[in-house]
Amino acid sequence: MSYTNFIKAMELAPKCKFYTTAGGKNEEEIRKSEQMLNIKFSNQSIEFYKKYGYLSFYGNEIFGIDPDDDSGILEGNSVAYALNDRKEYNLPNEWIPIYNFDDGNMAYLDYSYLNEQKEPRVIMAFYNGKEYEIVETLAEDFGDFVLQLVQEQTEV
Repeated sequence: MSYTNFIKAMELAPKCKFYTTAGGKNEEEIRKSEQMLNIKFSNQSIEFYKKYGYLSFYGNEIFGIDPDDDSGILEGNSVAYALNDRKEYNLPNEWIPIYNFDDGNMAYLDYSYLNEQKEPRVIMAFYNGKEYEIVETLAEDFGDFVLQLVQEQTEV
């Protein structure tokens, strides 16, 4: 719901088992990713990419961006994943994949729905063979989503 929750999530994340980040991305990588996706990233997303690049902890992986990765590996790279799924499955252009639930559902930043701080909501959706279906809204923004995941791990 706020930038405060984003900060709290990123402060708690290092307390989770198997905490890993990829290091930050530079302005050029962020700008190139935005151009490739035809999306202007929100403030929380930009800060996440600049400071962390990617986040993994105890069975959770928050995708990063790597606009220059042409390996064909989608997992962990929002740019490659979005571009592939737009081409192959008609993923809505406003949806950026950030998390795989490993059950057919994915979490997406939904840039078609921005809150008062201009942050996209986080939705869960899946491809039903014809189109994407929204299962539920998971969080008002990226910070709330990551905070939920981190709190599940730090409360255990």
